[in-house]
This record gives sequence, C-alpha cells and structure tokens, in this order.
Amino acid sequence: MAIKWGCRPWKVWRSHWNNKTKLGGYRLPIALICAIIIGCGLGYLAINNLAAWRDWQAFSPQTKLDGMIPFIPWMIVPYATLYLYYPMAAILGMKDEATQRENVIFHQIIILLTFVIFGIFLLMPAEVTIRSEVFEAKLGFWQTWYDLLHVVDSPWNAWPSLHIVQSLLVVLVTNRWYSKHKNNFLIYVLWALWFLLALSILTIKQHFVWDLISGIGVAVISWKFWLLPALDSCQSEILTTCFKEL
Repeated sequence: MAIKWGCRPWKVWRSHWNNKTKLGGYRLPIALICAIIIGCGLGYLAINNLAAWRDWQAFSPQTKLDGMIPFIPWMIVPYATLYLYYPMAAILGMKDEATQRENVIFHQIIILLTFVIFGIFLLMPAEVTIRSEVFEAKLGFWQTWYDLLHVVDSPWNAWPSLHIVQSLLVVLVTNRWYSKHKNNFLIYVLWALWFLLALSILTIKQHFVWDLISGIGVAVISWKFWLLPALDSCQSEILTTCFKEL
C-alpha cells in the first residue's frame, strides 16, 4: 500500500518552478538544496543538542560486532561525501521536465521522511558510546577533521542512520534517472562510493552496526512503498496538471 504523504507539489515551490530557467537553470536545484539544509540540517542539530542536554537513552544498540570493527581514520573522507549527495540529487534531477517533477517530489518526501526519523531520535534516543577509540588514537593529519566533526555532531541521533537513509535514497533515485544512460558506468561508480560511505559510519565510530542495518531497512521500505509510487505518479496527467497550476 503506497504512502501518499508529500506526493503533490507544495505551493512553496511555485516561484522556483515557474522561474527554473533562471540563474543558469539552477534556481530550482538551489531552492531544493536550501530546503534540505534549513529543514533537515538545522532540525538535526537542534534534536542532537537536545538529546545531549537530556542525556538519556532508551536502549543501547551496541553489540560485540561493533567492538570488532577497526577504527580507520582516513574513512572520514567517504563519510564527509554525504554532503555532496544533496546537490548531486538536486542538479541531476534537472535533465528534462519529467525528471524535474520527480526531483521536486523526491525532495519533499526526503524532508518528510527525515522529520519522521527525528521523531525516532526524540522518542528512542541512543548514545554512540564507541568514540573512545577515536579519542585514544594518534590521528595526526586527521585530528582537525575529527575535532570539527565532534564539535558539530554530538554522539546522538544514532538510529536509523540518516547518513545511510538519505544517501541510499539519492543513489536509488539517481539510478532510476540514469541507469539507461549510455554512460551508466558512472552509476556503478556511485554504488561503489556509497558502499564506502556505508562502511565509513562504522569505521570512524560514528554509528553502531544496528544504525546501519536500520538505516538500510528504512531506506528500502520508504523507497518501495513511498518514493517509488510517488515518482511513478509524476508521469500521470493529474500530477502534470498540478505542476502546471503552480
């Protein structure tokens, strides 16, 4: 049964949709990226700081497997690539008008899904208690990277991992848009880079294995029962009309 929430274009996009050729054709992507930064980024920081202040966790997802995974300092690089996924989705979704409609609906649902996950962070908080390996290591060149990460990101907002949910959905929608493209070799490269990102959340001790598994689960279920039906409906006459009436 498909989820319908967020499947119609919001009026907030009206000006950006009707003027999408401006700013060199980047006005709509810029608006979508800003919506993610403001809606999701600021919300994430607020809830993370609230959890740190509250200092209470519903349960600990830590297992023996988490202790067996080595800390690999340089893996902070693929971890940081998450912040390239946001502009990538917004820009690659501009290849034609059909894709542009999907681009808008995709970002709407990403925002709504992120707020659903915020609810999990608030109701079932879990603290990431495995950062001690990072603090005890001699990081050398990577010290500044980790200092900045830990200042910005308190060890909460653990599961499901938003790093995994959001990045996997971006890869899936990009695959949908470009899998039949003549240069689809780049899709395989993108999947390989995502796999590195998925490993990185464990090897830099930002997340537990449970956070990874639950993140993949949320992304796959959301894709099948929410995003995919919504994107398919973008080709319908009803949705086409909705965008024309913006």
